[in-house]
This record gives sequence, C-alpha cells and structure tokens, in this order.
Amino acid sequence: MSRERQNKMYDWHRIFVQAIMSRGIMTGSEVFSLVRDICEEFKGRPGFPKINLSASPKEVNQDIAELIEELYTVANYSLEKIQFQIKKGFEETKTDSQYVQYYTLVPTEENEQIAKLQKNMTEPELELLKLICIHLIEDRPDKTDTETNLINQCIKGGNNASKKKLTQLEAAKTLKGFIAEGYLTKRGTRAQKGGRIGLGARLMMELEVWLEKNTNIESCTSCSKPVAISVLCTNKNCDAVFHKYCVESKPKCTSCKQPLKLEGVASKR
Repeated sequence: MSRERQNKMYDWHRIFVQAIMSRGIMTGSEVFSLVRDICEEFKGRPGFPKINLSASPKEVNQDIAELIEELYTVANYSLEKIQFQIKKGFEETKTDSQYVQYYTLVPTEENEQIAKLQKNMTEPELELLKLICIHLIEDRPDKTDTETNLINQCIKGGNNASKKKLTQLEAAKTLKGFIAEGYLTKRGTRAQKGGRIGLGARLMMELEVWLEKNTNIESCTSCSKPVAISVLCTNKNCDAVFHKYCVESKPKCTSCKQPLKLEGVASKR
C-alpha cells in the first residue's frame, strides 16, 4: 500500500474505527458483517474499492477480507499519531472448534491503558482484575481456575487509593462483568455450563504492556505477543513457546526449526 493511501482517511475508515471504539471489542465475524455493510453503503463512491457483492461467496469473502486489512492498516496509521491502535488477536483455546478472533481499540502507552480501564471500573474492581491476572499467570499451571477461587482473590485487595476491598458478593458480580466484557473467558464450548475461567483475548490485547512489565507471562516466539496457554518446542534444548493457533498456522519452531506438536499442550512453568 502506498504512503499516500495510508495517509488518506475516508468516511468508511472512520466508521470502521468508530464501530470498534463504541462497542469496545468485536469478534472477527462481527467485523466481517460491519465491513460488508460498509460495502453496501459506499459502493460506487469515489475512492472506495470495487467489490462485486454479487460474485461467488468465495470471491466476496476474499475481497472483504482484503478490505478489512486495508481499513485496519489505514486506521492504525492515523491512530498512531494520537497513541492509539486497533489490535487484533485470538482466544488462546478453541471455542466450538475454532479460535475466535477479536478486534479492540487500545492506547499504546501502559499508563493510558490503565487509565482507560479506570474510566469504566472502580479502583477495587481494577485491583481485582490485576490480582486475578497475577494469580492465573503465576499460581496456576494451566492458567485457569474456578469461579470461587477467583472471587476469593478479593481478600488480597485494599492496596488502592480508596483502601477498599470488594466483598465476595461484589467480587462475584464484578467477575461476571469481566467475563461479559471479554477480559476473562470460560474455557470450553459455549454450550458448557460452569467450567474454568482463564484470561480473555481482550485482556491480553488491552493490558499487553502491563502484563509484560508486572507478571512473568511469556511471549510467543512466533508472533511476539503474550502467551499464557503455550505449546513448548519439542526440542528440549530450545526455550521457544508458542500460541496454539500459531502452531497450527506454522507447525515448525521459528527458532530451531523443529516440528511442533499440539499434543501435550501445557503452560510453561
């Protein structure tokens, strides 16, 4: 893409950014539907890519996928000037046989990432989220835990400006909010009830800098993003770790070139 194209923000780029910003987080399928609607709205306008929505589903899907990438690239080029970025990432484990993709708008500075959360959470709620992160990453080998154990993390609270701890009832309500907003996720299929809770894709994207500075979370050797539930390189002399979805797309270690296996997936201790 030319530098001139990157510099030019049209109304369709603004709608793309505004939709993600207003919703907080969107799945890949939601973004696809959004961009298809954008195509319907702006087709034939000067500067808008020519996409034939009457073509075969395969061709339409490919064209929309390419447009999503163009919208994403141009939007981020402009957002960089105000220290924001649209990030895209995946849940670390499959839901209904797939890795769900997400898009979210994130400040690039750590302090601004925390400030964004502070606008939507009280200090004790944000402290609980941090305590849960540290607990899952540093205390749990499989990076998941039960709802009860996560609620009980509120007992460690009170180290905030208001010196307030959440009660267990308040923590239970807050935990449900974290799950609903995508910061935490229940592992397994959507049809399963209960289950164990782990870090959500939104948290891994929005708190990436904080996680790297304040926990012992590792980085995927393939994509350099934080990884909690990791696949280890099969070479015992190699310290590389990977996201499961990175292994499925590139089944060789990017460090030592050893073939990788999804069997025996475990969080590296």
